[in-house]
Amino acid sequence: MNRFVNLIGYREAVSRISEYKWNPIGDVTAKVSRGLGMIAAEDIFAKMPLPTRERSLIDGYAIRSFDSTGASTENPVHFKIIGRKEAGSGKNFNVSRGDCVEIYTGASIPDGCDSVIMAENAVGSGDGITITEELSAGMNVSKVGEDIPKDFQIIHKGDQIDSFHITAMLSSGTTNIRIKKRINVGVFSTGNELFASSSDNIKNTAETAVKTFFESAFLKITRLGKCHDSAEEIAKKVIHSIDSMDGMIITGGTSLGRYDLVPEALSGIADTIFGGVRIRPGRTAALYSFSGKPVFSVSGFPSSAIISLWLFLPHYIRAVTGMNDGSRRMNMQVATGLHSKAGYTTVIPVRISEKNSMKVSPVSSGRSVRMVDLLKADGLVVVPDNVEGYSRNEVVEVHEVR
Repeated sequence: MNRFVNLIGYREAVSRISEYKWNPIGDVTAKVSRGLGMIAAEDIFAKMPLPTRERSLIDGYAIRSFDSTGASTENPVHFKIIGRKEAGSGKNFNVSRGDCVEIYTGASIPDGCDSVIMAENAVGSGDGITITEELSAGMNVSKVGEDIPKDFQIIHKGDQIDSFHITAMLSSGTTNIRIKKRINVGVFSTGNELFASSSDNIKNTAETAVKTFFESAFLKITRLGKCHDSAEEIAKKVIHSIDSMDGMIITGGTSLGRYDLVPEALSGIADTIFGGVRIRPGRTAALYSFSGKPVFSVSGFPSSAIISLWLFLPHYIRAVTGMNDGSRRMNMQVATGLHSKAGYTTVIPVRISEKNSMKVSPVSSGRSVRMVDLLKADGLVVVPDNVEGYSRNEVVEVHEVR
């Protein structure tokens, strides 16, 4: 029961993860169109501007703006239509004074023209149109590079690639990109109670919770099943599985109980990075290194396992991939006080106040985080270990996790 007497602080645990020499994750070249959700391994700049030529933003008539000078309801100006241009057409025209070209959205502006009048603002008149307003140069025209300038940085190394990145890269001439390989982390659960032979049989939901919460395009969570409360069995499972993995997660393998045997199982085959952290929930979370691969050991309670890994796993991912912090968060006021234990980094599920959409309240006033709390929560607030909670109307950072 004295295994976790000397707990370290959360920031110290994060520092150990970030500074440890983990096995690196390699790069591969992929089609841009297949990179959605992956981590970029290089910077990407626009190879060409978008658009590459001035284009019409509307359906209308391309003119020389100078020719519209003085146009008004009292002084309508007539233009002669000398042709039509659609998107993709390479046709050009010899535009003279008083000429216009019927043009459609996306078509390149004819040489000599510098503005486009909307179709609904022109009145058909014989072989042309009549307008009653002056146009300035550039009106209703998309300039070269207006969407994306040449050499604009679209991707920073470490960015998680989203649909906007992909569209921008393909539009500006990039078809392939270096990305980080998908990280493969195995997860298994320990506990005699997980087996049908146990009189107190419990479903192995922690493994499912970890997989469904953390799996993504760049992170694969591989189910490895379960094992009994046996140091020998736990060690064999790690040794047998880890060669094909980049890391492992063990749920139910750490607490103050005498049957939590992960420390004993790994003490002779792995280095201990930390064993017990001053966080709530999840103070018994531990991390080991097996030949440069991480082995996280967390609670068997799904809510505690999720929060422990949410606090630590992203720091490992950033350490081995250089991934930029893309977590979504916003500052909001506290509708009621948030309380935490001094000296502990505390994670508190919160929900948006029904009376004020810009304030949050704790989901539960209880000491532990239950699964029902996560179901009700709109986000999580992390209270640092040097802060004893927050008072009403104080501003806090709310992390979106759903």
